[in-house]
Amino acid sequence: MNKLFSGLVWLLYGLSYFPSFLIALLVRIFTFPFDPYNRYPNAIMIFFGQLIITLNPFWKRHYFGLEKITEEKPAFIRVANHQSFLDMPLVATMPMNMKWISKKELFKIPVVGWLMHLAGHISVDRGSKGAAKSLLEMIDPINDGMSVMVFPEGTRSREGKLKPFKKGAFHASMDNGFRIQPIVIEGTYKCMKPDTWVMNFKGDLYVSVLDPISPDGFEDVNALRDYVHEVVKTESDRLKTVAAENKR
Repeated sequence: MNKLFSGLVWLLYGLSYFPSFLIALLVRIFTFPFDPYNRYPNAIMIFFGQLIITLNPFWKRHYFGLEKITEEKPAFIRVANHQSFLDMPLVATMPMNMKWISKKELFKIPVVGWLMHLAGHISVDRGSKGAAKSLLEMIDPINDGMSVMVFPEGTRSREGKLKPFKKGAFHASMDNGFRIQPIVIEGTYKCMKPDTWVMNFKGDLYVSVLDPISPDGFEDVNALRDYVHEVVKTESDRLKTVAAENKR
């Protein structure tokens, strides 16, 4: 049942990229003179991107702290733990329009990569000296009120456990005074583990938006990174407890 369901979902999801790209391209043509950070094409991508989550009525979504999502100038660097491919579509269901920091390989995928370019997302070469330079592209959008989303683990957790955070986002925070807003995800690992295309037919998905954290008062980047990591881990453990209680 899971394989049949997964095959149908992937087929529909894959086909959705063609109309989303065409619509985003048309929108970009008409909005580029007054939309320097591609907000409108990105809104199109977000709408279609979330379909893999919203079209399945058997995945129950649970949100905490949505009232903490605000639009301010400068905006936030938002960081989230990374359990599964489903993390990005799940975050896309939240009321936010933001840029993603994504590995450069995704931008090379036909249609998908073109759409990411149209939406103005930021490509980063992981492990390269150019990675830090790529992160500089987030500064102007954040100053203009558009948040940027980062998975500070750098890749999906193969065990479903929180991995150490890389420093890039926290350097950007310390150097520019940008606040960090953690977003904690739970349940996507069980619905679709890394390195497989098969999804579980049923599941519970949890997202928790936490209070923004100012870099002021932290001794250095390591102290800020470690503090945010601990905050995310604490909330992740809480969500695991909530999920276990809901299954009783």
